[in-house]
Amino acid sequence: MKRRNIFFLSLFAILTTVFMTACGGNENEGNNTGESEQEIPGDVDVEAAEIVLDFWNGFTGPDGQEIAKIIADFNELNEGEIAIRTQTMPWDNFYDQYRTVVVNGEAPDVAIMALDRIAGFAQHDLLTPLDDLAKDIGLVEEDFIPEVWKAGEFEGSRYGIPLDIHPLTLFYNVDLLEEAGYTEPPKDYDELLEMSLAVQENTDAWGIAMPVFWPSNMIFHTSLYSHGGTSVSEEDGITPLFNSPEGVEALQKMVDLVYTHEVSPSDVQADGEVTLFRQGNSAFHLNGIWMIAGFEEQEGLNFATAPVPAFGDEQVVWAGSHNFVIPTQQDEDPERLEASMKFIQYVTENSIQWVSAGQVPATYSVLESDEFKELEHQYNASQQTFAFPPTSPFFGDAWGPTGPAVDEAMLGQLTPEEALERAEKEGEANAREASGQ
Repeated sequence: MKRRNIFFLSLFAILTTVFMTACGGNENEGNNTGESEQEIPGDVDVEAAEIVLDFWNGFTGPDGQEIAKIIADFNELNEGEIAIRTQTMPWDNFYDQYRTVVVNGEAPDVAIMALDRIAGFAQHDLLTPLDDLAKDIGLVEEDFIPEVWKAGEFEGSRYGIPLDIHPLTLFYNVDLLEEAGYTEPPKDYDELLEMSLAVQENTDAWGIAMPVFWPSNMIFHTSLYSHGGTSVSEEDGITPLFNSPEGVEALQKMVDLVYTHEVSPSDVQADGEVTLFRQGNSAFHLNGIWMIAGFEEQEGLNFATAPVPAFGDEQVVWAGSHNFVIPTQQDEDPERLEASMKFIQYVTENSIQWVSAGQVPATYSVLESDEFKELEHQYNASQQTFAFPPTSPFFGDAWGPTGPAVDEAMLGQLTPEEALERAEKEGEANAREASGQ
């Protein structure tokens, strides 16, 4: 078996205790300088607008350029009536600043929030219920993918309107697979292993590079659900359920790719798996759909996307989502609320431009459009069953310890049984403390 010399990036600190969203901790995030940027997209006379809305988001990278184009179109279409003023800041700072301004009665009119954050903010009355507002403008469940629409609810009320879905996705090197004798991507774990071994027998590349750090947690979540397991109790949102026979097998399958089957290097450091795939030194890569833009820019990389192979009996993958939310206002203004919902409706109905940057649309009207089907990479990633985090304010507390536990298992420092047992104890203690139980 032939392999090229491998050069890894130096290790940097990564938060693996909670899920990271598509625009946090990946190359599409841009430079997190800690500074916020304010602008009014579009060629419009802001002073002539009857209502100027403040829109907060964390789209600091190329994705920010795409949302700005949509906002510019909205501003120009509604000139003299509504103008959207954006405030963009790194996700690392976003949630703390959001909490501060809402508590101080200085909330923006509209914001973007990661799906797994909604329940926690709703619990502390930092979000406005959207049931009646969404109904008034015709945003209904039937036009949204059911899983992501349901995930925006907490304790019987709706707090989020989905903008997109960003799932874990399989990226594969077309040339390496063809050299190994394959023209189609793997559909399950056995095929992934078979093709990886064939690539290593016929080329200088690895079959796959399994990340030791982020997004290893997303891969474990995917494998867990594929094996019929679950993360945290839906009933109380506190009790970890990942330390189960399904969970152990799910993590063992990941570890085996490194130490038993040896189709992945064992010492992949932070982002090393991305570098290997970029350089054509691995055939398969598991990461979020947001990597599409970066890989498209890589000279000489002939890649394609596909659903993540089923590590267990079911094809299901981790997925996150950006959601529109309306912060709790000190003085609620019906006209501003109506204008905010008009903006949200416009973006969701015209999200084809947004998803072209590397997302899956949340609405059927865009998902089933000819324009989206022409986006081959995104369309392939959309052909999966999505597993979203449970809508619990304490999900991050209960699930978070799986991050470092999975990492240590992937490094060979703990067995899957040891890793998940420790994570379960820590997760339950964290969640019960956070919930006051």
